[in-house]
Amino acid sequence: MLYEPGNSCEICSQKQGTLSSCKMCNASVCESCRVADDEICINCREARCQICGEFLSSRACNRCGKLVCEDHGIKVNESTLCDNCRKSDE
Repeated sequence: MLYEPGNSCEICSQKQGTLSSCKMCNASVCESCRVADDEICINCREARCQICGEFLSSRACNRCGKLVCEDHGIKVNESTLCDNCRKSDE
């Protein structure tokens, strides 16, 4: 996505260049704030699971928004649910 008036990087607020969406948190970020090989932002690169503390390699719960690792998140259809939300459905 190209910068448009009013659009800026959600991390550094830069208003030049091209914006990309982080594939983990969906933030619009500039090239400086994106980890190119992983297509994630610099914040998510250091993110940890909010259940066990492991570094993330994947996603956020689509229901509560909690960041979860692969051990504590499960794919249900096209959505990801953390253990807590999945257990509340049982």
